[in-house]
Amino acid sequence: MMMQGNIQAPARIHRPRAGVAPAQRVSARAGSNRAQPAAYAPHLSGAGPSPLTPAGGPRQPAPLCNPLPALGRAGPSSSQLPSWVPAAGSAASATLERGAVDTSLTRYRRHSKAGAVVDATCEARDGKVVVRVTASYVNVPHAAPTELMLHWGMYRASGTKWHHPKEAVPPDSTLEQAGGGGGGAMRTPMTWDSRAGPGGEGAWVLRFEVPAKLAPLHLAFALYHPATDKYDVPWRAPHFAVPVGMSAGSPEPLGASVVAVNNSNTSGGGGYNGYNGNHHRDPRETTCAVNFAVFSRHASSLQLCLVRLESAAAEGGGAPLVAQSVLEVVLDPLTNRTGDVWHVCVHGLKDLETLCWAWRADGEILWQNGNRFHPGFMLMDPHATRAVPVLLPPGAHKAAPRMAPSQDAGEPVLLGSLAAFVHAPFDWQGFHQAVRGGQSRVRALEDSVVVEVDVARFTTGRDAEATVPPEHRGKYLGILDRLDALKAAGATTVLLSPVCLSAPGPSPAAGRSPLALLAPDPAFAVGGPLAAAAELKTVIRGLHQAGLEVVLEVEFCVTAEGGDASAGRLQGLRGLDHAVYYRDGVEAPVLNCGHPVVRQLVLSALRHWVSEYRVDGFCFLNAENLTQDKFGSVLDAPPLAEDIAGDPVLRDLKLVAAVSNPALLPRLAERGFPHWGVWQQVNDRYAADLTSYLVGCQRGMLSAVATRLTGSADLFAPRWDAGLPGGLAAGRRAGFGLNAVTPLGDVPLAAVIDSENTVRGDALARSLLVAQFVSAGQPLLAATSLSRPGVPQLLAALAAVRRGYRSLICPASITEPEREVAWHSPYGGGEPDWSGANPDPAANCVLLTLGGGPARPGHMLAAGFNPHGEPMSVTLPRPPAGAVWRLLVDTSRPVPTATAGGASSLGAVLPPSEQTQYTLGPFGAVLLDAVPQTAGGAAGAGGPAAAAAAPRPAAPPAGPSGGLPPGYGMSPAAAAQRRH
Repeated sequence: MMMQGNIQAPARIHRPRAGVAPAQRVSARAGSNRAQPAAYAPHLSGAGPSPLTPAGGPRQPAPLCNPLPALGRAGPSSSQLPSWVPAAGSAASATLERGAVDTSLTRYRRHSKAGAVVDATCEARDGKVVVRVTASYVNVPHAAPTELMLHWGMYRASGTKWHHPKEAVPPDSTLEQAGGGGGGAMRTPMTWDSRAGPGGEGAWVLRFEVPAKLAPLHLAFALYHPATDKYDVPWRAPHFAVPVGMSAGSPEPLGASVVAVNNSNTSGGGGYNGYNGNHHRDPRETTCAVNFAVFSRHASSLQLCLVRLESAAAEGGGAPLVAQSVLEVVLDPLTNRTGDVWHVCVHGLKDLETLCWAWRADGEILWQNGNRFHPGFMLMDPHATRAVPVLLPPGAHKAAPRMAPSQDAGEPVLLGSLAAFVHAPFDWQGFHQAVRGGQSRVRALEDSVVVEVDVARFTTGRDAEATVPPEHRGKYLGILDRLDALKAAGATTVLLSPVCLSAPGPSPAAGRSPLALLAPDPAFAVGGPLAAAAELKTVIRGLHQAGLEVVLEVEFCVTAEGGDASAGRLQGLRGLDHAVYYRDGVEAPVLNCGHPVVRQLVLSALRHWVSEYRVDGFCFLNAENLTQDKFGSVLDAPPLAEDIAGDPVLRDLKLVAAVSNPALLPRLAERGFPHWGVWQQVNDRYAADLTSYLVGCQRGMLSAVATRLTGSADLFAPRWDAGLPGGLAAGRRAGFGLNAVTPLGDVPLAAVIDSENTVRGDALARSLLVAQFVSAGQPLLAATSLSRPGVPQLLAALAAVRRGYRSLICPASITEPEREVAWHSPYGGGEPDWSGANPDPAANCVLLTLGGGPARPGHMLAAGFNPHGEPMSVTLPRPPAGAVWRLLVDTSRPVPTATAGGASSLGAVLPPSEQTQYTLGPFGAVLLDAVPQTAGGAAGAGGPAAAAAAPRPAAPPAGPSGGLPPGYGMSPAAAAQRRH
């Protein structure tokens, strides 16, 4: 293994590098379109620049050890503190709560510029870490010295400040002062050992005994030749370095991982993933070795920040956690770096539930090269699976190479938490909806009714007051309190608004944007920040238990870190490697999803939400960002979208693309989002055409409306004859489209209708809902729509109709459906006025019938729409022979409920006067089905509610003569009476 190096010359390594923090402005603070959680929002978004002025000033820390007095020379002042003393005033052991240090033998090897083979071993014995350094010149005998000394020092947080704890100084050591050639480093003669060296040919040897309480630290050194007064150092580094109390670590996996529990190595099993019974030791009761790894290609140095919390519980429901102490360790660019990944393994960590971590990154500050480094900011690990806001103690940034331009001591910072490794596994009670053996247990697309739920908005307000207790309002658990409202609306799938840790985005239009892609938002947790994961899993389990799927909204476009024009602080990806993670956007930088590193981050995040939270799919907001390469060019076959579609963990889930800017899709969105027959898509053309027709009453829209109601063949039918790549040419079922009339974000229908006239608004809202439920595709509703007057009853009736006539409304194939679609003129006979040339207002009304065809004779559903503000009389199409029209829904009339009984004619056969001529109400929609005509001219008994709630089966059996069976189309009660 390689030894460590640093960036300063040995002769100057003792001098702290002075620096002035540049007045740069970073991160973002903005408003939000989504409902804001009550807690943490001011902390998670960037704050304006403010100096670090903690009340009372920073506390003076107590030293961990005293520097060695001068041996023959005047030594440094005895009041000087080692650089690794925690700024909060606690010793390293208090921050780490170190138990037994790793007793395994760790070896490092490196070659010097002169050709020497330099080996170092570390082994813990009796409360000490024994470090043995050997230097062999057997390969370069002409360079072999007659006398050799070690020019050395120890450091933790800064490689520019070497210290020499008196307990660790070998005999006959001499402290060199500045200007004396050594620059304040210690010099110790090495001893010749004829049996040492790589092959036992003899080597120079020096032994150190470092108290384990001082770890972790680095032992830095150079080989000094007194005869020539020259230094021998490694290639690509100004000095050697050996990690003490820690090891080089591994570049995989990224983030934090427990690799050993009380010396029980778990590396062979892929690391420790929580208390799962696979190990004899519980990590909650013993010490652990934790590996930390993070990607940064352009950083020149990284520091690991370990933060010990006072308690794992917050003082109040909306309060951040409070830190007790901070310890920082700088990583060596040679020992602790593999490629572009920085890594270190820290041993002897205890009580992981109250331990957090973050990073500091430094590098070239040339904005034209895309860098945004500043080591004054603590940066959250992008692979942290738990993220919490923490109030740091005074002086917590004392070990930073430079102070940040805006650090408010009273404002929390976001840190990754190691609590996930000690929490017991969640009990899913069998309701995890796992994908096993390649078979998905998710619901068929044609059966789906999707309701978008925003956690904060759905659990607050007047509609939530009756069922959601005060402590659950604005929280995850409040969703389960309103479970009945979702079930009553006929929902089969809950589209859950982003629940990863988010904050106000760079602009008000951006709403809330993500900050941590793998961590749940602690602002929605009742039990404090560390309870967020368990409470979110409880909600998902409860929804699964109620038979509801959970599709999670995710966004890999704009983040809450903002851009250069916004004020605040670096919080994660921007500070770690802006040039890789971001590319320039219109208003703010966007995630560079075309970069291979970002693609891996996205895939890791998706797999994490599936494996740990058992979600049934994802809806990708601003999905057009997934179609662009790292330079922003739009691709026909974008690698990230194809990787997700082919991923063995993800491909059987529901993958939905929600595009906000179709101009950034391939071929100008002619075929929508690249799908490979796997991706679903929120049909943005559906909302545009239906609202233009029904809300705007535009003429000439009937052809577009017909396309949307029958499944949007322009998007979903196959087109292999247009020279398109397979990802665009392949066909999809109509069920792959999600038909919404409001933008995502749980936007209420009122925002689309934009009407101050309550009567008009309610009528349009009901007609839009009827259109969604009779269209081929999945209805996508906003949960806020459930609160409009009469909507819950209407949705219950529409859901029942859709279940009964699924094969007619949403067939399995668009090109060869087992149904007959016919469009009718409102005047009777012929087709509608497709061109919109007829000036008669009634000509803009549309009627369609969905027939069962030869396979289902007599099976028919009819719908009609009136976009005008006055009633329109239309001629109904003829029902099948021997059948009459039954009225299921008319938005201009009350919807039947269980208590309404026979007070309304809904669900009853239309009277003879309305069988041919029917009046559509203002902004109205009507839904009819064909039922057999009985001798009395009615369709049987059972009441209107029964007729609306229990339509005929989707595939009725044929009678003995091939015609309609007795009782076909009646309610179950009426059919039973007829049989008897």
